[in-house]
Amino acid sequence: MPIFDIDYILSLGRNDKCWCGSNLKFKRCHKDREREQPISKGEVIQYEQNISKREACYAPQELKLECTNIIKAHTVSKSSGLSDIADNTNHVLGLKQNLVSFQKSKGKLRFERIGINKASTFRGFCAKHDKQLFSCFEDISFIGTQGQCTALTYRSVAKEIYAKENALEVAGFIKKMDQGKPLIFQINIQEHNFFYQLGLEAAINELYIIKNDVDSELLSRGNSSYNFLVIESSSPIPVVVSSVINPTQDFNGKPIQDLSDLSVKPEYLVFNAFSSAGKGFVVFSWLKKAKIIDRFIQSLLSIDNSEMYSYLVNFFFSSAENSFISPSWWEDLSDIQRSKIEELFNIGSDSFVDVPRNVLADNNVKFTGWYIDNIYRV
Repeated sequence: MPIFDIDYILSLGRNDKCWCGSNLKFKRCHKDREREQPISKGEVIQYEQNISKREACYAPQELKLECTNIIKAHTVSKSSGLSDIADNTNHVLGLKQNLVSFQKSKGKLRFERIGINKASTFRGFCAKHDKQLFSCFEDISFIGTQGQCTALTYRSVAKEIYAKENALEVAGFIKKMDQGKPLIFQINIQEHNFFYQLGLEAAINELYIIKNDVDSELLSRGNSSYNFLVIESSSPIPVVVSSVINPTQDFNGKPIQDLSDLSVKPEYLVFNAFSSAGKGFVVFSWLKKAKIIDRFIQSLLSIDNSEMYSYLVNFFFSSAENSFISPSWWEDLSDIQRSKIEELFNIGSDSFVDVPRNVLADNNVKFTGWYIDNIYRV
């Protein structure tokens, strides 16, 4: 267990266990760390390239013996969701999720142009299972069937596990990034990273429980233990997203769950926004027993359809970094609207930042460009 008390650290002998929790002797770990060569930008780039190539197939365990080659799977469909919002050079706007971009922007994340072949991809499925599990909405127009909604939910959960497992690997690398820094900064980096790792480990365990439930749904195709809400429009949606979150407040600004209370198991919400056959969709998925999420959805449904898109924009960008937008839609926004989205995006993309109170209820800056025609449950 690490100890972050500076007086304790200053009293350590060479052969004492290091304060950082590595279980190494102090002399073999953090002693004279401030004199070590700092991690170079080249080392960061190389590490990230290696992590981004990590391969796994998150198909149900019963199917693992049939796995083929791992591919770059899309969390948002390229053929519909991304191509529908891309510009004439097949680029969308999104976040390049790496330490180099974070350092380059000095911690303030910005949208960057990303080709649709690279946007939203992860090496989380083999070719066989990507086709087998998701052809029901990749190769067929989305019409909101239970099977399509379940498969969408499954892919989002798999992507979230993959991202968090990668983040856990990165957290191990971040431990080394206090090299060449004064002791006070070493303590800050190690303490911050320690609690970040604890949160990641807890989230991964919870996500695997969810995944196991959806595994059963996919394989049995029986009665679903999930609720699905579909919001539909006759036009493509200019924002596409796929994510899994624990909402802490509803659209009225009311707190609904406290994630700092580790004695209470948090409730999860899965959401996807995408287009299919010229129509736009937002699909919410949550367990039928998740009563907190029921209240969250009810607060959304209490909003008039003509106003709902603005609230959804607030929600998408303040909740998820795996979001991509239409360059033409972005260009048509006012400076005030762009500033609002950038503010929300920096909240949703930084897991260390608490979501401000009333962020979902604040509709002072309104957004247009997508009109809701129908809302239904599956």
